[in-house]
Amino acid sequence: MRNTITSSFSTGEFHGYNVKFSPFRKNLLACAASQNYGIAGSGRLFVLDIQNGREFKVVTTRDYSDGLFDVTWSELNEQLLVTSCGDGSIQIWDYVSAADPVTHYRIHEKEVYSVEWNPKNAMPVILSASWDHTVKVWNPFVCKEIAAYLEHTDQVYEATWCPMVPHLFASVSGDRTLRLWDVRCNTRSNGWYAHDSEVLCCDWSKFDRDVLATGTTNGKIVEWDVRKMAHPLFMLSGHEYAIRQLKFSPHQPGTLASVSYDFTTRFWNWNIPQALQIHKEHKEFVYGLDFNPMKPGQACDCGWDSLLYIYDEVM
Repeated sequence: MRNTITSSFSTGEFHGYNVKFSPFRKNLLACAASQNYGIAGSGRLFVLDIQNGREFKVVTTRDYSDGLFDVTWSELNEQLLVTSCGDGSIQIWDYVSAADPVTHYRIHEKEVYSVEWNPKNAMPVILSASWDHTVKVWNPFVCKEIAAYLEHTDQVYEATWCPMVPHLFASVSGDRTLRLWDVRCNTRSNGWYAHDSEVLCCDWSKFDRDVLATGTTNGKIVEWDVRKMAHPLFMLSGHEYAIRQLKFSPHQPGTLASVSYDFTTRFWNWNIPQALQIHKEHKEFVYGLDFNPMKPGQACDCGWDSLLYIYDEVM
């Protein structure tokens, strides 16, 4: 099998930071984007419908006064999205009925680079990670911070929930560590694990609660078993520059994808040391990536060249 590009979309003057498929509708996709590569200017949220797997239709766009760096869908209401921003704030949008955010508030002191809704409805809370060195858990319905995690000593680039254990999450940072946290005991991390370079991204396996992977500035993907972290399970090499995002497939055990500052998107099987496929269509940093949870074999990326590409698996 191989993944082939079936469609592309331009975000115009806005540069793509991340993409996220809807957990409710298989053809719906959101993209968080920023003017001027996120350095200055405004941000735009795109909600897109992928028709027949090949044609993008703009459902709506929403503008914000600062750059948007990440986006996540509500797991409770299919109309709600959450974005994170360069001014340290979070926005909640109803993309169907409101042109402005339903609410927005500042909970970090610097850029919020990562935001994620807990995938289990029993815990309707949101996780955010910031360049102010903190990770926070908060209640989106009452705009209330539940807990702040302060052990990182540098920018926190990403924090992500474990899809099978709702109270567990991981975070990665410029301090070269991966940390594991349990929200039931919010004072210290359960463990920290050193890398030899900054860690920009992480993701959990969708099939094994004990497996997660990290992506580093030296272009390596490192996979870990959280029960025995003295040594990684394996390491995948091939990217020439930093890995900006990586995701495990929700449909195929052992399959993951990564995007990088080397302008490439790569698909891997963790049992094989080299990438199965390397896509070189982007002309700038590739920044965002997601697998479609409702359509096996489909993925989307976005980059600073203002392009989104859809990849579909074919025989």
